[in-house]
Amino acid sequence: MGVLQELGFHRDDEARGMLIEPPDHVLAEAGAIKPRPTVASSLMTAEPAVRIAWWPERDRLDQASISRLHWMVSAAQGEAWLVFDPEDEDSFTGDELRQAIQQSNFAPQQELQLSTGERALHVTAT
Repeated sequence: MGVLQELGFHRDDEARGMLIEPPDHVLAEAGAIKPRPTVASSLMTAEPAVRIAWWPERDRLDQASISRLHWMVSAAQGEAWLVFDPEDEDSFTGDELRQAIQQSNFAPQQELQLSTGERALHVTAT
């Protein structure tokens, strides 16, 4: 099972997902999903979508970015997954992510351990 399947992007519906700053292995998987998710190179170029997965870097996990993500999720009445690698020294920790989310209008839902070793926090707009 691939990362996008683990995050629910394989659901057989008409909702096109949005991938923001995905790693190469996710891009390869995205080509096999119908409808194929849209890919954005940054949060600033991303658009609202029912399902969003974002792989933010540490320096992009600020309140302005979280607010923009919240707007995109709210506008689409959707959900988002924030994906991070706890083993990567340049990545933020799960605690840092939860703290950033706590200061926003997101409701954390669940945290998943992905088959790649990454972790993903599922959030919805309140």
